[in-house]
Amino acid sequence: MKQFTFDLNEKTIPYRKHWEMSVGSCHAALALREDYRRQLKEAHRRLGFQYLRFHGLFCDDMSVLSRSLFSSEYLLSFVNIDKIYDFLLSIGMKPFVELGFMPECLKSGNETIFHYKANITPPNDPGRWVWFIKEFVTHLIERYGRDEVRTWYFEVWNEPNLDGENGLAGGRFWSGNMQDYYELYRITAKAVKEVDPLLRVGGPATSNNAHIPDMIAFCKENGLPLDFVSTHHYPTDIVLGYGVEDSKNFVKEFNSTDKSDLDKIHKLLKHYMTFQADIWEKVDRGVLTQMAKRARSEAGDLPLFYTEWSSLAGLATDGPFGASFVAKTVLDNIGIIDGCSYWTFSDIVEEKSMASMEFHGGFGLTTLHGIPKAPFRAFELLHRLPEVRYERTLSEGTVDIYLFPDERDKTLKLIAVNHNSLMHDIKEESISLTLQTGNATLMEKADLHRVDETHANALAAWLEMGSPTYLSEAQLASLCAASCLTREQLPLTLEGSSAALTLTLPPQGTALITLYFAS
Repeated sequence: MKQFTFDLNEKTIPYRKHWEMSVGSCHAALALREDYRRQLKEAHRRLGFQYLRFHGLFCDDMSVLSRSLFSSEYLLSFVNIDKIYDFLLSIGMKPFVELGFMPECLKSGNETIFHYKANITPPNDPGRWVWFIKEFVTHLIERYGRDEVRTWYFEVWNEPNLDGENGLAGGRFWSGNMQDYYELYRITAKAVKEVDPLLRVGGPATSNNAHIPDMIAFCKENGLPLDFVSTHHYPTDIVLGYGVEDSKNFVKEFNSTDKSDLDKIHKLLKHYMTFQADIWEKVDRGVLTQMAKRARSEAGDLPLFYTEWSSLAGLATDGPFGASFVAKTVLDNIGIIDGCSYWTFSDIVEEKSMASMEFHGGFGLTTLHGIPKAPFRAFELLHRLPEVRYERTLSEGTVDIYLFPDERDKTLKLIAVNHNSLMHDIKEESISLTLQTGNATLMEKADLHRVDETHANALAAWLEMGSPTYLSEAQLASLCAASCLTREQLPLTLEGSSAALTLTLPPQGTALITLYFAS
């Protein structure tokens, strides 16, 4: 049994819930779907996300910029963008504007990415791109007001550094090199600021925590605005040097294989899963915090935003591992990063076309039909925390306990996490916690909410029902019920000036303990 003691007179400090700043989604056109909107409203209401970031704002399926069939005139239409932004504001959210991808009429090449064929080439006419950006930003100010748009963020492009051979879809987001990206940033940031110098613009929106010093140096040398630094990270990022060649070889072999040869495809996928397990054996516990500390030192005093992050662990992401990963990552990153945007709030994603399997290790916090996954529930527990915490965290082995005094309802809230990286040793842990309170009789009771293999875990329920591809209404209702958090009473022993409790945390378990003080 792991034994901890904590004095409630220890130092407390305020903090900001950086993890609630934003959440991501696939591409812009999906935000016109009713089921997408229902799921987003629920994520905002239950989890507290304030901004929404997505790809493809300028893709042709949004009909933003086109050429006339009868002349050389460029035609603008912000109707679909307005519908999306109107909706976001109506539910209390704001856009985190990713400026991309390239409209067909401004493309300099035919290279695309994803199922929705986003063009990823530089503009064929930089001057026309500048005009387009100015028209877009001017429209936003005219429609939503200068004061409102000044609260938004404008991020130039997405992952311009990604090597196509290592991308999730076997592609890349930018056909040029980083010097080409810096030139795009130069003309785009200046265009935004020429409309209103108080609008906030930043980048480089890189994958793998990359190019932060280069970006800052480029902006300083060229007198360019940089209001924030943005980058992305996932625990298996190749910036750590894990499996680069194996990943390249797999993508090449998979792309060249006859897709009707099911036996070969099966063997390739089985080999890749083994390769992924080998990768995770090299991924340290708390790896995203290691990355964030380095990025923080590189960003200096500039706001540091991780505009994409998640565990990216296949089906394990949908279950307790994904939940414990979320809880530990965001709480360990308090005071290091200024904001982040989990990728994504829903499995309504069309990067490789729409999935059919309800649980498939997708990016989302909810499934295609809106079933909350275990990480969704972890964010829900975190949303209940106050923005004051005890400075000290209790840690031993794979267990961490974070403590939060809550003046709002006169409680003490604790998040307890038993987490380790995949393919690393972890076991059930019994925990004994003694709280030095000054007067234990002031404590009345303790409640427990948890996310683990047998609590708030719709993935386990889906596997138990045979992993159906297409759900009936009854199955959907059953899985939604299985995903729910439940309140349990936790025995509390009061003696003199201390209160004691015990708790068992399964592997990858996450728990919220709420201790109530007498009013």
